[in-house]
Amino acid sequence: MFRTSGLFLISASLLSIIFISIGLISPSLTESISIWVLLASVFLIGIPHGAIDHIVASELLNNQNNLRSHLIFYSSYLLIMAFLGIIWLISPSAGMIIFLLISIYHFGQADMEDFMKEGNSSIFWNILRGSFVIGLILFSDTSRTLPVIADATGFSASSIQSLLPQTEIIMSGLILLYLVSFGFSVYKNIIQRPSVFFADAVLLTTLFFVTGPFIGFALYFAVWHSAGHIHEMIRFFEKRDREFGLQDFIIQSLPFTLISLLGLAGLYYIQDLFGSGQQFITLMFILISVLTLPHMVIVNRMYSSYDQ
Repeated sequence: MFRTSGLFLISASLLSIIFISIGLISPSLTESISIWVLLASVFLIGIPHGAIDHIVASELLNNQNNLRSHLIFYSSYLLIMAFLGIIWLISPSAGMIIFLLISIYHFGQADMEDFMKEGNSSIFWNILRGSFVIGLILFSDTSRTLPVIADATGFSASSIQSLLPQTEIIMSGLILLYLVSFGFSVYKNIIQRPSVFFADAVLLTTLFFVTGPFIGFALYFAVWHSAGHIHEMIRFFEKRDREFGLQDFIIQSLPFTLISLLGLAGLYYIQDLFGSGQQFITLMFILISVLTLPHMVIVNRMYSSYDQ
């Protein structure tokens, strides 16, 4: 989030404070709007933020903007999506594990890009940050998240719960490790803007535990991750002396945004067929997981290019 301009920082803080206030004043209202906030964040901002992957890939391949390059890119992208989709079909539990692992790395890498001082990038911090975020998503309210995991994997929520230690222990351990690592990193002068970094952790934790995992994930995915990523991609083009602003992003991503909206309509129709909002949410997260893996490959190449 904080790799972006102050505008994003202020927007994320204000949105979080607004939803935290609503959650404290009217938990029932928070509950009733949570699904719609989640859908809006995923389909209007979350998924479209990866809609210019083909342009980033073209830039990484030295602007080889020809039919052969496009065929290689799209076929590779779709093959990765198909690969993960097949895993979900064959073994939903394996699909879920892969989804969680790639989300931990992807979220952590993106979030820490601006916090780590130059030359101090750390896989440890990428994984810790990602685990912290995924921990908040999964364990801030297991009464909401375990049924989604159960639908996706085919296991019952009770059997999944029995395999886990008490969620309070998991979250307490993650928060403690996060704070200890933060203190050590500040001592070693590894992290920049430590006060902002600490405020970020407090705000995220409060957001998830007050508003619940759906709104918490919606705001994190839309503002912390996706909006920050959009800014990072714009910065990527600036470093390559290519003009590509927010307006360019909106125009270039519009076709994929419209496809996402059609996907939203299709999933809403599927929800009516299933008659279960729970399965609708499950399908949406499976869709996100299938899209995330090839997107993560492109983003990883983009960050690697900074060191070249």
